[in-house]
Amino acid sequence: MTAEDNTPNDATRVTGRRLDRRTVVRAGAGAAALAATARLAGPASAQDATPAGTPAPSGFNTASMQVSGPVEIEYWQYELASKTDLVNELIPEFQAANPGITVKHVNFPYDDFRQQVAAAVQAGEGPDVLNVYYGWIPAYVQQQFLVPFPEDIFPAATIESAYFPMVQAAKVGESYYALPTAVRTLAMFCNMDLLDAAGVQPPTNWQETVDVAKATTVKNGDSFEVVGITWDIGGQGHNWWREALTRQNGLVPYTEDNRDLRWSEPEGVEAFEYLVSFLTEHGVTQAGFQTDGATAFAAGLAALHVDGSYRVGSLANDAPDLNYKVVPLPGNKEQASFASFWANTITRNAAEGDKMIASAKFIEFLSSEEVMRRWTPAVGELPARQALAADPALAANEKLAPFIASLPFSYATFLVNEADLRQAVIDAFDQVTLNGVDAQTAVEEAEAKVQAQLDEYWATVG
Repeated sequence: MTAEDNTPNDATRVTGRRLDRRTVVRAGAGAAALAATARLAGPASAQDATPAGTPAPSGFNTASMQVSGPVEIEYWQYELASKTDLVNELIPEFQAANPGITVKHVNFPYDDFRQQVAAAVQAGEGPDVLNVYYGWIPAYVQQQFLVPFPEDIFPAATIESAYFPMVQAAKVGESYYALPTAVRTLAMFCNMDLLDAAGVQPPTNWQETVDVAKATTVKNGDSFEVVGITWDIGGQGHNWWREALTRQNGLVPYTEDNRDLRWSEPEGVEAFEYLVSFLTEHGVTQAGFQTDGATAFAAGLAALHVDGSYRVGSLANDAPDLNYKVVPLPGNKEQASFASFWANTITRNAAEGDKMIASAKFIEFLSSEEVMRRWTPAVGELPARQALAADPALAANEKLAPFIASLPFSYATFLVNEADLRQAVIDAFDQVTLNGVDAQTAVEEAEAKVQAQLDEYWATVG
């Protein structure tokens, strides 16, 4: 899903402040500076509840680090009422546990957020801790705006054992640059009134999905009254194919080092053809029906719809009486889903000294199990730590439980240019459905476009 797809429809936006700092901070010291500072730190101060040298319950190693005096760090995220309200509650708790550290929380309307960050990158200004869409991380690393997490403070082995696999999308080269508080994944939404009327159950595999879509489609002549499944390639369809259907069909769509695409291999093309067939062969859907898939489903005019976990909250507001069920994405040879997340990073503005220490402590706090337990009911996103997957309170939520069950087999795409990758996939589907190009050719053309960007990126960062 794109970053835009990750913004719930009921987002409350307010105007943020303009950049006002004029200090240009030089990049570079980053990880080495924090590691050195941590090693030189004396006995833990009152801000540390954990004895010096002992990893915190998070598994990270900030306990022995202390600031030398009062320090303020600036935290940026886009304005979404549920998120900003919760963070505003959390900051005083963090500050009480960490005397001497103050956090200034700054928000911008989502539509302005990337522009504000871009201006900060250009001017050498902006936040110390930045909450970003994971797909933007490679570009910000390339621009030297972010600093890597020091291995001795945030060990990669701890991250990879504690978090779900998709968090590895926050790793560039050998270093992690971000940690999420929460993640999002895809599942299938089923309109149970429509399925019950057709005498069918939610699908569990590819063939059942076709059968249910056929059984629930309602047409009046050539016009659709109800689509069996939504057609929304620009929404979640491109993610469904790229990370879920390909893997379900036995293909890992990228090489392990994220340097080479494999979309055009037979399993990838077959998965592409499977998705296309709903529109071109089975006649169970229509591009642009009710504007988009989410709108059609909320209106009760679509039987099946693939969407993210955040849609649960949106439907609660927009369609409170809709009788629907959520199930994991129907599988094939394997099971897989797409995942995405927003994550907290340390910018070059906090590359060393007290600001780096304070930033690391704040990120550790936002990444704790305690914060995650509060985040899911407040925001509607899923916990990023594996330990919380079996949390009884979360498992009891019948709408969120299928998403949580999907987390162990959910994958986040390594993105160099999110918008261009998305458009390349949309163009491939358009080539087949509108221009009659064969699927193999269309997929190869999309792969070539994105591969060229990957090659250019890796040539730059090494």
